[in-house]
Amino acid sequence: MLIYLIACLSDNMLTNKIVEERIIYDTAYVEVVIEVEKEVEVVVEIPEEYPVWSQTYIQPAGNNGVDILWVVDPSGSMNQNWPQVVLGVEQMMAALPMDINWRLEIITADEYRARLIQSFPILPGDSLQIAQNHLQNNVVGYSEEGLDAVKAYMMLNQDAQQWMRPDASLLVVFVSDENDYSSQSASSFISWIQFERQEIYITSIVNVDPTISLCPNDYNPSLDVGLKYMDVATYFSGTIIDICEPDWSAGVAQAVQQINLIEDIQLDYTPVDVDHIEVFVDNAMWPYWTWDEPNNKIIFTTIPPQSSIITVSYNYL
Repeated sequence: MLIYLIACLSDNMLTNKIVEERIIYDTAYVEVVIEVEKEVEVVVEIPEEYPVWSQTYIQPAGNNGVDILWVVDPSGSMNQNWPQVVLGVEQMMAALPMDINWRLEIITADEYRARLIQSFPILPGDSLQIAQNHLQNNVVGYSEEGLDAVKAYMMLNQDAQQWMRPDASLLVVFVSDENDYSSQSASSFISWIQFERQEIYITSIVNVDPTISLCPNDYNPSLDVGLKYMDVATYFSGTIIDICEPDWSAGVAQAVQQINLIEDIQLDYTPVDVDHIEVFVDNAMWPYWTWDEPNNKIIFTTIPPQSSIITVSYNYL
């Protein structure tokens, strides 16, 4: 016989309690900076800039006078240029200031004959006829050796030893329708003459490059361009004149200007305004000037001293 026992158990009668577990989550807020690459267009205003230009000059030192040599090519092809040579010398004599104690001689570009010239220089107050006589008597020979001729004349000519002054400034004017055929190079001549004189000024009246010549078909470009003479003039920041130019007066005046005290400077470009101009003398700011705007010139109210280095720097349009 089977007996079934049925037991009813209440919740509180359980020997084992089931306890509900609750997990409580707390929320914390933390500020985190995250760098994110992003392309951003930024507009920056850049002020307009103007190019800078500088012009530098050496104030001549004329205290001890100026010795001047016109060195003229004696070859037959130069005969047509002789009237201009005479006129050029006349223009120079008229333009030279009396107070700088100048002396001027005309010599040949023939090196051998330059040693033998017997004459004393043209002086302030002398007539044009005297200059013509010097040209006629001294420019002889046939060689085109202007650089060698200057050296031979200064070093070996007896009259030159008497009248040329080692402490005077030196202006040399080369005149030739051909290149120089001296035994020495332009650089050798430059080194020698710098040893001889402290103040040197060079003007070359020669055939220039055919692209800018006034008579490009009148000469042989490979032989007759005065390259060595121009190299010497360029080294000393001198003057180069096209021998085909019918009027040398402007170039001669520029040559004379090299030995005159600098009282004003013609600017190469037009400055932005007066505030963009600076003038220095021997690397120190020089305030004694004004800008002649209509003529685009710097006018010195106080003349910079002799032998000083003058520099004008400016932004230009």
